[in-house]
Amino acid sequence: YRPYNPERMRNERVARAQAALKKHGLGAMIVYDYDYHRYLGYYSFHQYARRRLGTFVLLIQGQGLPYVPVDHLNGAWERPRMPWFEGKMVLKTSKVYQLCQGLPDTPEFMPRYFDETCEEIKALLKKHDVFDMPCGIDIASANMLEACKRAGIKIVDGNNCMADAIKVKTQDEIHCLRMAGAITESAHWEVCQALRPGMTELEIAGVAANGCYKAGAEELEGPSFVVCTGERSGYGVPNMPTDRMVRPGDLCILDINGVSFQGYRTCFYRTYCVGDKPTEFQKEAYHVAYEALMALTNTMKPGITTLDVQRNWLKKGDAPGLWGRIPKWPEPGRYFYGTVAHPIGLRSGDPGATIPGASGQFMGDFPAGKLEKNMTFAVEAACFTWLGDRWAKDGVKIEHCGVITAEGFEVFYRFPTKDLIACGLPGVY
Repeated sequence: YRPYNPERMRNERVARAQAALKKHGLGAMIVYDYDYHRYLGYYSFHQYARRRLGTFVLLIQGQGLPYVPVDHLNGAWERPRMPWFEGKMVLKTSKVYQLCQGLPDTPEFMPRYFDETCEEIKALLKKHDVFDMPCGIDIASANMLEACKRAGIKIVDGNNCMADAIKVKTQDEIHCLRMAGAITESAHWEVCQALRPGMTELEIAGVAANGCYKAGAEELEGPSFVVCTGERSGYGVPNMPTDRMVRPGDLCILDINGVSFQGYRTCFYRTYCVGDKPTEFQKEAYHVAYEALMALTNTMKPGITTLDVQRNWLKKGDAPGLWGRIPKWPEPGRYFYGTVAHPIGLRSGDPGATIPGASGQFMGDFPAGKLEKNMTFAVEAACFTWLGDRWAKDGVKIEHCGVITAEGFEVFYRFPTKDLIACGLPGVY
């Protein structure tokens, strides 16, 4: 049973993008970003398009769905899969690879090619009487920008427009985010069953990836799973997995992020103890991280700003050793670097209003934004201990995702969070 409606989701997303164009005073938007293509109803045919950014779609104010590339196989390849683009598959110069393709032996090709692209765009802008209005763009090469100038297209940064369109989710988008979380819960279970001393971090990532695909993930973003064990769990999270071998008593921080269901992603940290009972230090670090996570989660509600959330959260942790009394670096003590609430949706970290938590101490503060109903966030908390000359061996990070409701924040994920889970034990404790 899948209660989401793909056609309704597609129509509502395009309506939001059209409203954003009008709100930001744009006559059109040239969109290269792969995830925005899917948001606007266009399914690129392969993931390698992410690394060959040349395909663009053209969204024009008041014209509904964007113009998209022609079906290069005489209507036999993409048109049958996307019949809603009837009459809109017209862009001849929108092709995979062109934007980033370097041609040092024929350097004149790219400027000439982008001149052709801009002439095609210009004709459509004139057709719909928006040529004299600003035209947004999300990603562009120097050649493209110069070609737009030569064509007289009034290019402006369109990223705020698209970020505005995607920040509040529809009911179908929210369901897809729930489904991505359910898939990843299954993968975390697979990891818990497999964890044991002697595994490498790369093996752990492989178990997680296999679990995601078995449960129906369509793709993994990157894949960019975080796996940090032993002394690597105590500092520097996030980090990619290595060939480090897990030892008895190690903590394992695992983030299964970027798992996609219908284009919607996860960000899903958990921390486990491997091959032994957790120590009192490990249990205390986990407990503090969990309390920080829930305090931040329970502070989020519609109508307040991200800065309000951060201030209220710090007040809840105003006690020695907690998140409201972070020592001034590099003084010894607990640090909550990586505690943050960031938008989640088309990416494991969407653009938009971010609640900095304690991360502002290291990363700088973020501009305040207002929380609205049906915004979706990943809320993550970490606890690391600086001993004055080194990080303590054991650090913790945990996370869940959810949606702003009329009452507060509803968490999507159900995998156990409250207590530190021990895996790969030789007996029962």
